[in-house]
Formats: sequence, structure tokens, C-alpha cells
Amino acid sequence: MNIPAWEIHCCAVFVSMRLLSIILISWFVSLSAARAQVTETDASSPVRVDSAYMSEVDSIMRVYEEMKKQRAVEQVVRNYEDARLKKEMSFNTDGTLAVARGLLLLWTDHSYMNHSSRFKAYGDHCNWGDYAVAGAPLVTTWVMKAAGVKSRSKTERMLTANAMALGLSFGLTELTKASVREWRPDHSDSRSFPSGHVSFAFVSASILHREYGYISPWITVGGYTAATGTELLRLRHNKHWMADVYMGAGIGALSTGLGYFLTDKIFGANGINKPEVRRRDVYRLLKFNAQPAGFTFIAGTEFGSRSIDLGDVTMKSGASLSAGAEVSWFLTPNWGVELMTRAVDAQMKMYGKDVTGQGGHLDIYHFDAAAKFSAPMSLGKRLGLRAFAGTRILNGVSLAYGEKTYTIPNETKFEFGGGITYDCLDSDNYAWGFTCDYFHTCSHYMKNRYSICSSWKILF
Repeated sequence: MNIPAWEIHCCAVFVSMRLLSIILISWFVSLSAARAQVTETDASSPVRVDSAYMSEVDSIMRVYEEMKKQRAVEQVVRNYEDARLKKEMSFNTDGTLAVARGLLLLWTDHSYMNHSSRFKAYGDHCNWGDYAVAGAPLVTTWVMKAAGVKSRSKTERMLTANAMALGLSFGLTELTKASVREWRPDHSDSRSFPSGHVSFAFVSASILHREYGYISPWITVGGYTAATGTELLRLRHNKHWMADVYMGAGIGALSTGLGYFLTDKIFGANGINKPEVRRRDVYRLLKFNAQPAGFTFIAGTEFGSRSIDLGDVTMKSGASLSAGAEVSWFLTPNWGVELMTRAVDAQMKMYGKDVTGQGGHLDIYHFDAAAKFSAPMSLGKRLGLRAFAGTRILNGVSLAYGEKTYTIPNETKFEFGGGITYDCLDSDNYAWGFTCDYFHTCSHYMKNRYSICSSWKILF
């Protein structure tokens, strides 16, 4: 039987397709079984991993996380330092209050200053010694600069700021002297208001504070102590009234602030050392809010009872210079004790008939112990109340009036009083502020006195 060729070909193709299907099905079944076996193996025994490699990966990840945290901290520090630099380069209004005090005293004490009593004349030889005290902080600034101590400003910038501050101070002082023409206590000339020596002294102290106050609060306090000493010398040498030294202090401080502000506008951020965040500054800020113990230098005005009746004549004083120190220690964050001491120079004049009397100085010393309550108003600011008691020592004075001499005797009397204090942490180095106190003395002489003082506090 002959079978056609095309049928033979069809049968061959059909058989081949069936065999291929069987082979594919067999391969798929085998593969599924193998996968199931692998799954059982994975479930029953874990895959081995290189532990050294994974440890290295973990270490790298930890370093990466620490780097991210470090970058975040550095960014916060940079932002804070930029904010401090911006504040540092803004206009500093220190001295405004002193100018206001000087103008107020010029008005309220004008009749007292123009009274005919004359003070002893020391001549002009005292001027150079007073200039030496006034210029000591400025000399210290440049000695430290020459010694390589890092300052706020680079040399060119510092020279420019100093020149501007001194030029502004001298110009404003001379212009005011020529305009007001107030007579000096010794009547040597009519260039008393304001004090050029004191203006120079406060430029000098302010420059030292701006350039090197960041190193230690003692540098700032030392500079302003020299400036206050200049005030006292000008009063004791009978060259100035209280209004003169206050106005001079204000002009000096404001001129320095304006001089540095203009210099910063000229140079921008070039040639200035950016303020740095230091761990001790943060600790000091926290400690100030919890334990504000420290040493405080104060300087200001004492006024109140001014007249002493001596029968047919009266001895009177103008506003008096007050300077001193306080030491405070806190038993709790809010309650503490203080030791207070102050020296007061009161310029005295004789009032009576139309006779030219003699002027002189009455010295007053306060020594008191205080109980104090102080509480934070906000971070870095504290307001306090205190009550105190102690001793007032009066160093008497004898003044001639006509043919007679009148004497205020020496005396030591009990005193008590109370007051308000305000402290503000400045640049994390020291606290500045003010004190307002009332003193009552069991005496016939100047028994009710008031004091308003600026303060600079160094924290323990």
C-alpha cells in the first residue's frame, strides 16, 4: 500500500510536537521542585553573611550620621556668630543716658554752678597727670595689639575706628564748650562744659572694651575704672562740675560707637574677627540665670538732702559723684547677700549775704550689708530688690565765708535703706546694668540721700 508523502510528513511533525510538549512539562516540574527545595533550605538554615563586611558598613553609617549632626551644629553656630557680628557692627548707643544726665544737671544745677563761691585753683599743671589716667586704657589697647594679642579689628580697621572716635569726641567737645561757655569751679575760664579729659577717658575705655573686652571682663571694668577715676580727678582739681563730667562721658562713649559704626560701614566684613561661640560663654549664661553671684563696680550720682543749716549761713552741695564696689553671693537662685561700699565726693558752697565764699569738698563713705531678692526677667536679664543697713562716715570740711570759718565735723552714723538693681548679661563676658538706692542716715547732715549708678558686674 502506497502512503502519500505528505501524510508521512504530517505524522512526523505531530510526533515531534508531542515529544517537545512532554520535555517542556518535565523541565517545568523539575524546576518547581528545585525551587521548593531551596525555599525549605532557606527556611531551615540562614544564609551565611560576611560579618567583617557588615561591621564596616555599620561603622560607615555611624560616621555618616555623626557628620550630619556635626554639620547641623556647625550651621547653628555659624548662624549665631553671624547674628553676633551683625549686632557688633550695628550702632552702639552707649553714652546716651550720660548725655541726658549731663543736660539735666546743667539745667537743674545751673544756679548752683553760677553762685559766687569759688573753689581753690590748682593751676594747669594737673592737666597732664589727668590726661595720663584718661589715656591709660587706649595705651593698653595698642600695647596688647603690638604684643600680638588678637583684637576685634585688624590694624588698618582699628586705626580708622580710633581716629574717627577721637576726632568726633574732640570736635563735639570743643563745639559744645564754645556754645555753652560755663565757668569752671575755680573760675579760671569759661570752658567747663563738657569735660574734655573725661570725653577722652571714655573714648579710651570704650575702645579697650570694643577690642579686647571679649578676653576678660576685668579688662572692661579696668578701662571704665580709669575713666571714672578721671572724673573724680577733674572734680577734685576743681576744673569741672558734675554736669561737665557726665556730658563728657556721654560724648566719649557715643563718639566711639559712631566711629566704629562708620568704620564698619566703610570696611564691611573685611578686617574684623568674627565673634566666636565658646563653651564657657554658654555655661556662664546658664549660671547667670541660676546663680548670679559676682563682683560689681558702680559709678553714678548721689543727690537728695543738699543743704546744711549753720545758723547765719547755709552750706549746699550740687549733685555728687558716687563710685564703689559690691560683692554678692546667692544662697539660692533668688535669695542672696551683698556687701556694699561707696565713696561720694560732694562739692560744697557757702550761701549767705552777698559775700564771695569758699568752695570745697565733703567726702561721704557708705559701708553696708544687704539682703537681696533677684529673679530672671528673661534669659540673661535679672531684676532685684534689696534692703541694707550699715555705717556712713562723713569726712568733715571747713569753709571760709567772709571773716568766719564754718565746719562740718567728722562723724560716723548708722544708716539703712533699700533699692532696685537691674543686670543684663552682655556678650557673655560680664553683666551691665544700674542700681537705684535710698539711704537714710541717723544724722543732722544730709540724712536722706538717693543714688543712681551704672554697674559692671563680673560673675564668679
